[in-house]
Amino acid sequence: MDTRKLLCFDPTGTDNGVLDALRARGWDIITVTRLDEAKNLIDAHGFHLGMVLFGSREQADISPIQSLLAMRYPMEWIALLPPQALHNREVCQLIAQGFYDYHTLPLDPERLQFTLGHAYGMALVMKRLRAQTPSHGDEGIIGCSPKFTKLFADIERAAGLDVPVLVRGENGSGKEIAARAIHRRSMRGDRPFIVVSCGALPSNLMMSELFGFEKGAFAGAYRTKEGSIEAASGGTLFLDEVGELPADLQEVMLRFLREKTIRRVGGDRDIPVDVRIIAASHTDLAKAVADGHFLEELYQALSPFVVNVPSLRERRDDIELLAKYYLDLFVNEKYRHISGYTPEAVTSMQRYEWPGNIRELINRVRRAMVMCEDRWITPQDLGLNVVEPGTTKFQGNVMTLDEAKAEAEKEIIQVTLRATENNISRAARQLAVSRMTLYRLMDKHRIRNTAAGRG
Repeated sequence: MDTRKLLCFDPTGTDNGVLDALRARGWDIITVTRLDEAKNLIDAHGFHLGMVLFGSREQADISPIQSLLAMRYPMEWIALLPPQALHNREVCQLIAQGFYDYHTLPLDPERLQFTLGHAYGMALVMKRLRAQTPSHGDEGIIGCSPKFTKLFADIERAAGLDVPVLVRGENGSGKEIAARAIHRRSMRGDRPFIVVSCGALPSNLMMSELFGFEKGAFAGAYRTKEGSIEAASGGTLFLDEVGELPADLQEVMLRFLREKTIRRVGGDRDIPVDVRIIAASHTDLAKAVADGHFLEELYQALSPFVVNVPSLRERRDDIELLAKYYLDLFVNEKYRHISGYTPEAVTSMQRYEWPGNIRELINRVRRAMVMCEDRWITPQDLGLNVVEPGTTKFQGNVMTLDEAKAEAEKEIIQVTLRATENNISRAARQLAVSRMTLYRLMDKHRIRNTAAGRG
């Protein structure tokens, strides 16, 4: 019989030959009594399976066990405890949230051997899944679908070209994530990456935001301030929703792209700046040019290389991978009891149309973590409800796609406001929009700010 390693954490020194029967069945059990020992051994040997020996009810200081589980090592845990420990509510809650299974003492070796075998096998399956999850070292750059493979190839090509890049895709599809990935892989990767939301400010303020201003340039200009273009010197300036750039600023931006110099508001000298521009838009800029809303020469200057970011519904094979990635990213000690998604939850995510794309997925995962009361996230926690094979009904209603988009947008805003205690600044940052845009969306959906003035 092959020997399988098993870590036993025994903080109260309970093991008095309790585990000898398991050793006789081929388990290589290493017992530790201190938390630091357990951490060091797990880091060094990569255990797939662990056991925790609980003390009696009177000895139930479970803080070391809580600390160990909070680290979320990629392994399964089995609890061994005396029957009286189950009278302690805190112990029961910890077992329900953090353990694969539990056994009461005295041991039934046959039953425990069966449980350990299952848990060990499950841990190996999870290890294989993690190894098969394609990840390319950037936040959210994860996937295995053909559309993702094409996107990643384009990101790699764009990174090797020191020219402006236009990133196109629907709202929430991950255009900024793609832009950051291009920047990190480029020769400018160790220099600044500065984000400017082109629709966030009126024209006069946007000019100062981009190009900076000299002291005394206007009322309130008490000191010279460099703009975003100068701040990005040597690195990358990301122009989000460049299609919303006011007409007068389009001319100024075109001049900068041609001459590689800027002039601060109120200034009288040209300042050379070496910066790469990556622009993004969810609108069809070619159509905007045809309609006379966007300067054709600026469109050409911004798009020597174009990266198309697919919508989430076009890369359904990536949905489960992304959902697991963001769950692991957001899990902390507060949500350490959450192990993953039920099969029904995975099915509901794969069938849903995702009008809000990755941004909506992120917010639904956050919502589910708040709503989940068990180890496994359900469709109800996500706010999704499978009604028949091949369809997903949103919030129990039959809707058009536009109605679903509006309803999804409204719910995401409401969930985010609750999560941030109605702090507008924090909610806007989490939703990746400006405060002005968030106020506009709240007005559109008639969402009241119950803590007016905050943020």
